[in-house]
Amino acid sequence: MSTTKQIEYTKTSSVPVSAATCFNWHAAKGAFARLNPPFAPVQILEEPEELKAGAEVLIRVPTPLPFFGIKWRLTHPEYVEGEYFRDTQVKGPFKSWEHTHNFKDLDENTSEMKDVLKFALPLGILGRIFGAPIVKKQLSALFNYRHTILNLDMETLKDNTEPLHILMSGSSGLIGSALIPYFTTQGHTVTRLLRSEGEKSEGIEYWDYENRTTTINSNQKFDVVIHLGGVNLAGGRWTNKRKNQMLKSRTDSTSFLSEIITSLKTAPKVFLCASAVGIYGTTNSEPREEDSAVGDLYSSMIVDEWEKASNRVSEAGIRVVNLRFGMVLSPLGGALKKFVFPAKMGAGGKLGNGKNLISWISMEDVLGVVTHSIRNENVSGPINVVANDMYSNKGLIKTICKVLSRPCLFPVPALVLIIMFGKQMAKETIFVSTSVSNKKLIDSGYEFKFPELEGALRHMLGKV
Repeated sequence: MSTTKQIEYTKTSSVPVSAATCFNWHAAKGAFARLNPPFAPVQILEEPEELKAGAEVLIRVPTPLPFFGIKWRLTHPEYVEGEYFRDTQVKGPFKSWEHTHNFKDLDENTSEMKDVLKFALPLGILGRIFGAPIVKKQLSALFNYRHTILNLDMETLKDNTEPLHILMSGSSGLIGSALIPYFTTQGHTVTRLLRSEGEKSEGIEYWDYENRTTTINSNQKFDVVIHLGGVNLAGGRWTNKRKNQMLKSRTDSTSFLSEIITSLKTAPKVFLCASAVGIYGTTNSEPREEDSAVGDLYSSMIVDEWEKASNRVSEAGIRVVNLRFGMVLSPLGGALKKFVFPAKMGAGGKLGNGKNLISWISMEDVLGVVTHSIRNENVSGPINVVANDMYSNKGLIKTICKVLSRPCLFPVPALVLIIMFGKQMAKETIFVSTSVSNKKLIDSGYEFKFPELEGALRHMLGKV
């Protein structure tokens, strides 16, 4: 490939595993998705079953225009196991593109991973003058993110003891879609438990918790079961019908999954069931711990009943962990996605009086806590999954605006939010103040990847 008029970009990192281990991580199913930046996510349209010479991938790259992306087909023309592999453009936005992933041992337990990109832009000299600085800035953000993820995952991978078979419900949600590539690149096998029954295929089982039917049989073996199901509390106005769905989708699904788990001839090592800090209701500034009283909100009752629905599993002698998530931060969904868009437009601002406290957790620490809960047999029962510091909603949004270098000048009056969402929903999802302690999590030995809000936001928004 000619290098005439090409632009070069290089990113190098030292990682705490061998070159072979790092290479195999990149070759594992899900690696592309795991490295996909949440601040500029590409859509994977076609992906090979394995990384090998001649394999192709088709992606759709986002553009500044909403709902419009550019298709980009890449191939792997060269592949030397344990040493390097190369991507080149078949068809896409560049005049030419070549990306070489190099792996080299530095010592017995450390290796170097180097990304070398060579590309040419369309429009000749105009592309080089005006386009190259923009592309290099985007590449810098992308590869800072990718190499951070790589180092975090290599730290986890070096401590892996054995591959696990994991059964997961709610796998298409915000957390589930992040967990799957995280697990598969760590060498684990994930079986997705889906509601819409289709043709039986490897890695998929079906269930209908309303009619209590499933394709799972008692002879199947799962090391870990993870339940992430439940109708989104912030997904629509709280009519009586929706409130009932919010409750039943959690309690009925958990009780039926508990029935499935206890019917297995070989019991799983642990059952991780999603929960929420909403169980405490509105709190004052004194942080709530796991043994604190249940709040008096409707959402508190939902979470309490949700956790009780898993009792059958713990009574059978199987370890259960109720993951009481705080506000999970990811620009791909949840509250942060809703906050980031107006902030980017320069229209960010506090909600209501902005004083209510928010206990939050980064997506990377969600993945970390899940792994910690699987590995650490001393973790059981409810556990608050929140970072070290709490922020008022005003402080949270102000920090988002700071990271994005935008003003924070457009508050949303409480009355507007009440009109939009209804009084009860606004009170329990927007204005609720939740002060929560993570002492149990820290005492169990968990070390945060992103303990501070600004650092977490800079990572996930590509503003390091």
